[in-house]
Amino acid sequence: MTRRLFGAGSWVLIALGLVHLLGHYALVTSPGDTDAKKQLLSLMRGHTQDMGLGFVRSTFDILAGFSLVFSITSVGLGVLGLVLLRGETRAPGLLRPASIVYAGVYGLSTAVGFRYWFPAPLFFLTTAFLCYAAAAATGRSSDFPTTSRGSPSEALR
Repeated sequence: MTRRLFGAGSWVLIALGLVHLLGHYALVTSPGDTDAKKQLLSLMRGHTQDMGLGFVRSTFDILAGFSLVFSITSVGLGVLGLVLLRGETRAPGLLRPASIVYAGVYGLSTAVGFRYWFPAPLFFLTTAFLCYAAAAATGRSSDFPTTSRGSPSEALR
C-alpha cells in the first residue's frame, strides 16, 4: 500500500507541474482581455528594477520566472519520487522517510496555498500531501534504515 500511495503522490506532482506549465504559457502569452488586465500587464512588464550584477528584471519577469520554476520543481520532484520508488528494492527502508519528507513539504505548501492561491493548485497540492502522508502512515517503522546498533538516527550519519 505504501508503494502505491507514494507512486500516486509522485504522479500527482508530475500532473501538477504539467498543468501549471499550461497556466504559465497562458500567463506569458496573454495580452489581457480587459482594459484593466491590459494595463496591469503593461505595468508589470514596464516596471523594471536593477537587481545588481547587470541584471535588470521587470516585475513580470520575476513572476514568470517563479511560475516556471514551480512547474519544473513539481515535475522534478515527482520524477525523483518515481526514481526512489523504482530503486526501493536496492535501498529498502528509504520509502517511509522519503514519504515523511514529501508529506512535510507538501503539507506546508498546502498551508501556504490556502492563504495565497486558488482551488486548482490547492487540489493537486492537497492530493499529493494526502498520498505522501498516507504512505508514511502505512509504512512500517522497520522501513527506517538502521545500523547494527539499531538506531535510525545513527544510520543517517
